[in-house]
Amino acid sequence: MTIENKQPKKEVGHVVEDSSGLVFIEGRRIIMRPLLEEDFHLEYLSWLNDPEVNEFSQRRPFPVNREGMRKYAEFYQQNPQRGFVLALIVKETRVHIGNISLVNLEPVHRCAEIAILIGDKNHWNQGYAAEAIYLLTEHAFRRMNLHRVFAGTFNPAFGRCVAKLGWIKEGEFRERIWSEGRYHHQLWYGLLKSEFQARPEYAPLDGTLADEPEEETKT
Repeated sequence: MTIENKQPKKEVGHVVEDSSGLVFIEGRRIIMRPLLEEDFHLEYLSWLNDPEVNEFSQRRPFPVNREGMRKYAEFYQQNPQRGFVLALIVKETRVHIGNISLVNLEPVHRCAEIAILIGDKNHWNQGYAAEAIYLLTEHAFRRMNLHRVFAGTFNPAFGRCVAKLGWIKEGEFRERIWSEGRYHHQLWYGLLKSEFQARPEYAPLDGTLADEPEEETKT
């Protein structure tokens, strides 16, 4: 498997700048693009092992090495019919702050799961996760013609984030996840294409706001 290789990134302390110029999805403050070879830097590896970053991740019980860091993205590079992983880049600074994924893609049922990691803690609590989830949801409905997106979590902050985007709490698995000495309920959220609402605050300033997806015709 070959991961696309562009110009190397410049590392300044713990800041990793993106110099690829690639844009797959563009929003107001972030762009999303495919992961490149230079994205697999030491800072990325630190995100995957940081106890605070992974407090609500099922990855937390086990350490991640360089090989493990690559495996997740490489699986979807090799199996694009199952989904994809995108890097999150802040437009103003060109800093790589995390990743977002559309995975467990089911083409017959037209649904997929969204997962996100904001690894750079300097960019927490600034609305980047909400913008990224909104943009990927819009892409899934408008360009991939999916019918439903969903996510499972035991992170209260994630639940509040997607609820503000109109996602519906659909159910829970009782005591599904073991973390920090006790079991937690795993909550499941979802959004249908017919429920999606366009949000101008996430649209590029120099672009036009996308129309809401048309309601599907039922036969």
